[in-house]
Amino acid sequence: MQVLFPNPFGAAPAPEKDIQALQAHIGFSDAYADFLRTQNGFSLWTMENAADIQPYAKPSPLRGAEKYANFRALNSFAAQDPHYDLEAEQADFLLADWFLNIGSDPAGNPFVEVLHGQHKGKIGSLDHDLFAGAEDLPEFLQNMELSHIAPLSLAEQADALCDPEQGLIWFHARDMRAFTTHCLYCDDSFWGFVVDEPGI
Repeated sequence: MQVLFPNPFGAAPAPEKDIQALQAHIGFSDAYADFLRTQNGFSLWTMENAADIQPYAKPSPLRGAEKYANFRALNSFAAQDPHYDLEAEQADFLLADWFLNIGSDPAGNPFVEVLHGQHKGKIGSLDHDLFAGAEDLPEFLQNMELSHIAPLSLAEQADALCDPEQGLIWFHARDMRAFTTHCLYCDDSFWGFVVDEPGI
């Protein structure tokens, strides 16, 4: 089934002034700011345990398979939830200079919004095996054979990290609006998966 947004399976919206302050600090897109205003996170577990999901689920023949990315939850902002907290996840995120950590799959691979460069605003998922073992950014860049990008601008660095040859990111949607409109699904056991936006 396709998950429909907005739905009641996120957190209460944060105050507008706090959303604006966080956007100014991090630099995420207006599309993502609108998501925080209208939805503010999403939990498949909350959806699974809801009394009535019919208004928020559209029947679909699609089933999770290897060609789809798995999905678990979207982070929320100022929700006072120790799990999937947007600010806490971003603060601990090694790649926070280039990506906003917006959620995760069951294996810990993060879903992100690109913050700089030609792919700015796009939603993708990162292969955490490529950075989880690095102690710091220099080690990560060395492991990726990208130490030469350190002097470049954030936009140029982001473009290098998003190069398909690196295998770091899998793009799913052109922005957060498209991601919530086209991409999020779950099966009857509430195993989540992401179907790429057509043409991405």
